[in-house]
Amino acid sequence: MAITLSVFAISLIFGTFFGYLRYKKVNRLVDGILGIYIDVMRNTPLLVQIFFIFYGLPQFHIMIPSVPAGMIALSLCITAYVAEIIRGGIESVPFGQWEAGRTLNLSKFCIFWHIIFPQTMRNVFPSLINQFAQTIFSTSLLCAIDVKDLMQQTTILNSRTFRTLELYVAALIVYYCLTIASTTVLRFINRRYFPSLSRRGE
Repeated sequence: MAITLSVFAISLIFGTFFGYLRYKKVNRLVDGILGIYIDVMRNTPLLVQIFFIFYGLPQFHIMIPSVPAGMIALSLCITAYVAEIIRGGIESVPFGQWEAGRTLNLSKFCIFWHIIFPQTMRNVFPSLINQFAQTIFSTSLLCAIDVKDLMQQTTILNSRTFRTLELYVAALIVYYCLTIASTTVLRFINRRYFPSLSRRGE
């Protein structure tokens, strides 16, 4: 959960920034680079990305320990998904909201932060909840680079005891409980701070 929370916080920050850049298309070169980055991250296996960071970069004399390497790989991948979620959320806000901000003589930053971003979050929060759950699941892949997470510990115990069924059922239950607990809290936040979206879905 520490890795999940850290990775998702990083991804939300950079994903919001990249999503805004993708929406505004302020520069053709930047938009092209972001488009390639997002396409690569979303259309290649996460495990391959993890291996590239941990095993591939040392070929260029860049040595990264397993936990930071795993967090970097996860953050790069999740950021790409969050960026597209945020971009879609910004596009769902009527353009008249931007014009209303301009008539109040607000700066572009103030318009986005105080008018557009709150409405964007209201629109995309359910999608971000699902992405958070996917982030929890994705951490299980880090056992492939020797990160001592739940899956790695389960595998170690299995190699010692050979009680495969009991151990992996226990891991499944733990993942299930973590996911249900996390999404329940996030859905409460959604109902508490974005009530109009909750009513719209009823």
